[in-house]
Amino acid sequence: LRIVFLGSIPGGFTPDEANQGYAAYSLLKTGKDEWGLRLPLTSFRAFADYRAPLQTYLIVPSVALFGLSEFAVRLPSAIFGTLAIIAVYLLAKELFSKTPREWSKGLPWGEINIGHLAALFVAISPWSLQFSRTALEANFASFLFPLGLFFFLKGVRGNSRLLLLAAVVLGLDLYSYLAAKLFVPLFILAYLIASRRQIIKDGLRRLLPFLIVFSLFAAPLYFTALFGPGNIRGKDLAITNFSLGNLTTISNEQYFSPLNTISPQLSRIFSNKIIFTLQQFIGNYVSYLSPTFWFTEGGREITYAVFPGYGLQHLWLLPLIIFAFYRLFVTKEKNLPLLLFWLFLAIIPAAITKEGYRPNRVGSLLTFWEIIAAYGLVEFLAKVPGRAVRWGTATVMFISLIAYLNLYFFIAPAKYPSALSFGYRDLLAKIRTYSDRYSTVIFDRGSQAQIFVAFYNRLDPRQYQSSSAAWWPQITERKLLFLDMLDPYSLGKYTFRTFEVSRDLVPGNLVVIRAEKANPSLTPYILDTIEYPDRTPAFYLLAYDQKQN
Repeated sequence: LRIVFLGSIPGGFTPDEANQGYAAYSLLKTGKDEWGLRLPLTSFRAFADYRAPLQTYLIVPSVALFGLSEFAVRLPSAIFGTLAIIAVYLLAKELFSKTPREWSKGLPWGEINIGHLAALFVAISPWSLQFSRTALEANFASFLFPLGLFFFLKGVRGNSRLLLLAAVVLGLDLYSYLAAKLFVPLFILAYLIASRRQIIKDGLRRLLPFLIVFSLFAAPLYFTALFGPGNIRGKDLAITNFSLGNLTTISNEQYFSPLNTISPQLSRIFSNKIIFTLQQFIGNYVSYLSPTFWFTEGGREITYAVFPGYGLQHLWLLPLIIFAFYRLFVTKEKNLPLLLFWLFLAIIPAAITKEGYRPNRVGSLLTFWEIIAAYGLVEFLAKVPGRAVRWGTATVMFISLIAYLNLYFFIAPAKYPSALSFGYRDLLAKIRTYSDRYSTVIFDRGSQAQIFVAFYNRLDPRQYQSSSAAWWPQITERKLLFLDMLDPYSLGKYTFRTFEVSRDLVPGNLVVIRAEKANPSLTPYILDTIEYPDRTPAFYLLAYDQKQN
C-alpha cells in the first residue's frame, strides 16, 4: 500500500518534495546543498526558510540508487511509514502486556494481541498511508517516536542498555520535523516528573547516559534555533507573529469597547496581545481534539493528499477509541498518564502556530489513535464475545478500507491534482521541445517554479549554486521569507517574475502562466497547454510569434 505506484500517486509533486529531492541530488554530486552550504547539520535552507535535515539526508542514497525521480524522493518516507507498523507493534505490546483474549485463541493464524491489532490499524490508516506516500517530514515521527518510546520504557523498566538506543532514536526524531523539537523534550520531562519517585528509588545514575546522549543530539539543534537562522519558519508560523489584521483587530476591540469610555487602560486589560494570543492558542488546541478533524474533515487543506470530507482516520475507530478511554480510566491502567502526556503534549506544537486543522503539524500523534483503538477493540470483544461480532467488525473494517483505497488511488488523482502542483513534469518536458526556438523562458512568479526547473531538468547543481549565491544577498537585504518573493530572479535561461504582457510577450520569449491567471486577451498567444487529468488546463505556454501564425 505504501510502495505501489509511488512515483505517480498521489498525482503531482509538491515544491517541498522537489526541493528535498534536488538538495539530496546536489549533496550527492557536490557535497553541498543547492545554496552551496556544505553538509548542513541542523537544517536545510530550502526556499530561504529552513527545514529539518533528516529526510533530505535519507533521500541521498535513494537518489543514488534510483536517480532523481519522484519515486526516489518518496521512497524513504514509504520505508519509514512501513517500519512504523513494526515499531507500533513493539510499543503496543509493551504498553499493554495482557495475554491474548479467549476470542483470539484457536484462529488459523495464531493468537492476536493488542500489538497485532495496533500494527494492522497503522497499516491501513488513511493518515499513515497519505503521509507515507509523500516526502513529508512529519511522517518520520510515526516510526521514530514509537520506537524510541519502546526502548525508553524497556530501559527504565529494567534493561538499562536500551536507554542508549532510546536516546539515539529520540535524538534523531528531533531532526525529523519542526514539531518534534518541542514535543519530544516536553514528553520526556513530563514522564520524568511523573515518575520521579520511582526514578529516585532506582537511582538517577541509570538515566544519566540517556540524558547525556539525548542532550548531545539536542544541543546543536537548540543552539541554532536560539542564535542562528534555523527557526525562521517556526517564528513565521507562530501565533505571536502578529499580522496587520491581528493588530487591527486588537486595536478595534480596545477602541470600541464600552470600557474605553471610562478609561483606555481598562479596555486594554481585556483586549491586548497576550489575551489575543491565548484565545488563538485555545482555539487551535481545541480544534485538534475535535472528532470532526480526525474522522470526517481531515483538515482545511489538501496539499498533503488529505481529502475534504474524509477524515484522517477511518470512522469506525471513533467508537473503539471512546470505549478504550472509558476502560483505561475504569481499570486505572498504569500507562494512562503516559498516554495522556502523549496526547495533550503532541498538540502543543500545532496549537502555537497561526492556523488550526493542519494535519502535518500534529504529526507527533501519528500511530497514537491506532494504539488506543486496538486496546478498545480487545476490551470490546472481551465484553461482547461471539463469532458474529468478530465477523461484523472485520467486515466494516474491510469495506471502509476498500472505499478509502478507491478514493485514494482512483478518484483523487483526477479530482485533486492541483493541490499537489500537478503538471510540472509534463510542463518542463514540453518546454524542452521548444527550447531551440526561444532564448528566454519566463515563469510567472510564484509556486517556487525554479525548483521544478532544476529537478526535472536535472540541472547541474553547480549552476544552481552559482545562481543561488546571487539570490541570497537580495533575500537577506529585503528580509524576505521565501525565495519566490524576489521579483525578478533567474536560473540560466529561466526567469521568474510577475508577468507583464507588454514587457514579456516579445520575440524570443516563451512565457509560462498558470491557467487560472489567463484572460481572453491572451488566447491568441497560446502556443501549448498542459492539462490536468480531467483535461482542464493547468498551464499555458505563451509566445509572441504564435499570434503572428
